[in-house]
Amino acid sequence: MTECTSLQFVSPFAFEAMQKVDVVRLASLSDPELRLLLPCLVRMALCAPADQSQSWAQDKKLILRLLSGVEAVNSIVALLSVDFHALEQDASKEQQLRHKLGGGSGESILVSQLQHGLTLEFEHSDSPRRLRLVLSELLAIMNKVSESNGEFFFKSSELFESPVYLEEAADVLCILQAGTVLSAKMHFIYSFLLNGTV
Repeated sequence: MTECTSLQFVSPFAFEAMQKVDVVRLASLSDPELRLLLPCLVRMALCAPADQSQSWAQDKKLILRLLSGVEAVNSIVALLSVDFHALEQDASKEQQLRHKLGGGSGESILVSQLQHGLTLEFEHSDSPRRLRLVLSELLAIMNKVSESNGEFFFKSSELFESPVYLEEAADVLCILQAGTVLSAKMHFIYSFLLNGTV
């Protein structure tokens, strides 16, 4: 996979602020630092909390204020509104189809035939289709890993190697994990995407 020199990582300060839901510390983060946490923050702000206390209600208001005006929030909100149950069922069917027909098959339940390349299709797609495109690509990678029997292989991914779509693809990965679609296998996927091995 190609190297992305502009790739940023969550700082220990930002991680601790997120882990402790320290809204004051979160508010002090720079825009690039905050961007890395957007999927988590948006989900936290929109999903029904287990904590019904007044202090959480105040923190949630501050988080919403932090998120207001951030352009990427709208696309993340759209990702969260997808029917994850149907997506998970289609992903399961896709896995079975890929296993039955072999990994090289162009057949897909998650996405119909691509009119353009994967990255162009991703760019022009709405949120539900973006989730399906990323999930289909992940399943293809997982299938290739399972077929390799531990042997080295190279699986190029136009979508995951393009720095232009890296933030948006990362948002989709975060939402897929949060939506529990294939969450049991996500550690294999992340290991592959980060290291090229499982």
